[in-house]
Amino acid sequence: MTTSASQQPLVDPSRDGHVHTYLCRHAVGSMEEYVQAAIQKGLQAMTFLEHMEAEIRYPHRSWLEEVDFDYYFREGQRLRDLYGEKIEIRLGVEMGYNPDAQVALRKKLGQHPWDSIGLSCHFYRHGERHYNLLSNRRESLELFASIGVDLVLSTYLSMLTEAVRSLECTVLCHLDAGLRHMPAIRFNEEHRAQILTLLEAVRERGMALEINTSGFDYRGNPFPADWIISTAIRMGIPLSPGSDAHRPEDVGRYFDRLPAYLKALQ
Repeated sequence: MTTSASQQPLVDPSRDGHVHTYLCRHAVGSMEEYVQAAIQKGLQAMTFLEHMEAEIRYPHRSWLEEVDFDYYFREGQRLRDLYGEKIEIRLGVEMGYNPDAQVALRKKLGQHPWDSIGLSCHFYRHGERHYNLLSNRRESLELFASIGVDLVLSTYLSMLTEAVRSLECTVLCHLDAGLRHMPAIRFNEEHRAQILTLLEAVRERGMALEINTSGFDYRGNPFPADWIISTAIRMGIPLSPGSDAHRPEDVGRYFDRLPAYLKALQ
């Protein structure tokens, strides 16, 4: 019996598309430890999606430099040779969009054969420096509150849409995670309209939307919100599961919840 497209699972929970390691400076564990953890959990594939930024002025580096990426690919190939019969190991990048650095970002993206290019936007420029949109540091939260959360969110969504339209990426990561540490954050009608425009751009570019299961720890459900996922499903946008693991034990976290969770949103 042939299974119709509507009966196909929305995601493949045997494939983790978003994993970090100690190389990003805010995670723990070696690449090999993540591979071993993924094998122990029965995953068929995992994608390292290490952080890349360009021309960000921020006192706490949370991304890889070129020397780190050189090691990343050497070690990735060693692990493929060692574990390739047990699991598919993919080497990708989570590119943080900086609208002032498009040339530099294109150059960086062209230096390696990425298996996946995730798109995020982690930093907001104010004056001569940047502030982390996903941080819980007091200085960042106080600045965003003083500027106005609605304005910061609107800028964040505009930057993501601009990035989708101007750069070659494969998956949009944790769409609504910006300002996740601001108290009582709300997306207003303008933001919702921006998100619809963003999703339309994602569809036009043939990208996937990440279902980021780290959200279960932050708010009891994945990133992005239910209504965004439902809209993406109706639009025919592919979904990609990612744990956003920053510890080996987080690989594939909550993936067992995804089939039923997403089925309820159809």
